[in-house]
Amino acid sequence: MRLDRFLSNAKMGTRNEVKKFIRSGLVTVNGIVVKNEAFHVSEKDVVRLNGKTVAAHRKVYLTFNKPAGYVSDRVEDTASVYDLLDHPYVDELQVAGRLDKDVEGLIILSNDGNFIHRVISPKNHLQKEYLVWFEGDLTIEKIRLVENGLKTGTEEFKPAVVRPIQRGLLSLIITEGKYHQVKKMMALLDLKYSRIRRVRIGNLELGELKPGDFRELSQEEVESLFLNS
Repeated sequence: MRLDRFLSNAKMGTRNEVKKFIRSGLVTVNGIVVKNEAFHVSEKDVVRLNGKTVAAHRKVYLTFNKPAGYVSDRVEDTASVYDLLDHPYVDELQVAGRLDKDVEGLIILSNDGNFIHRVISPKNHLQKEYLVWFEGDLTIEKIRLVENGLKTGTEEFKPAVVRPIQRGLLSLIITEGKYHQVKKMMALLDLKYSRIRRVRIGNLELGELKPGDFRELSQEEVESLFLNS
């Protein structure tokens, strides 16, 4: 790979900016100053800029606690989760499983397209768990309806798991990701929701992550995400 491309891919600057760094003698490869932007580097080479080692471009996987009031897409003049992500790869990241603007909780972002597809593909039956604050009566009959799969004249939802946690709060576990699915299921159960939070995707839990904060997943966490799917 060309040296200038290596540096720009590593988020050291734009292509023009890194060319200036190279021509100014600020870049070394294996301890030797290189002023030719077309110089070829490999994975084994040690590249430094201003004396600091430059890590090669990589695939990243983030878990993020989305606050309510933010959309999960890049939308002009609208508060977005991307506005809260102070990460060098933010322009490459895509959400693996969007949440509605008024819904909070766990989302996963990555620049790995294959990984994103695996997360959102209904074929993988990846569990998503939500906490729902609601008004109404969650009866045994309604729980059985969810377990057998809710149906309407136009839509059908696969069997899911719902359990009461305390009065006015339930846990709902689904393996699909249909548009407004949790909200539609609540409406079919004649339960009025006031707050929805996603707390788990596969084996990955929201944990103690504060609203608006994110962290990078380890490779072990990425690999274990689908173990029980």
